[in-house]
Amino acid sequence: MTARIGTMSIDGTPISEADLARIEAEEQLHAHQKRGAVRVVAASAIDADDCRMLLSILGLDRETVAEARSEMARPAPPKRPRRRRAA
Repeated sequence: MTARIGTMSIDGTPISEADLARIEAEEQLHAHQKRGAVRVVAASAIDADDCRMLLSILGLDRETVAEARSEMARPAPPKRPRRRRAA
């Protein structure tokens, strides 16, 4: 196996570029899920105090809330029409 070494882990073992890409993808997915949780909590909360309490229980901080708000402000990219197969 000829993987290039990207960086070292905490214990000093090398981490390949493939592992670094996987770790980054997992972090992006986790951040996306946290922003989604903020939207669900905000939509189902009774009032602002209830929303703050629920976000606190889930461990979602102000930064995550701000990211979710900015994501909601951006327009969604247009969907491409699906092509139909000929029968």
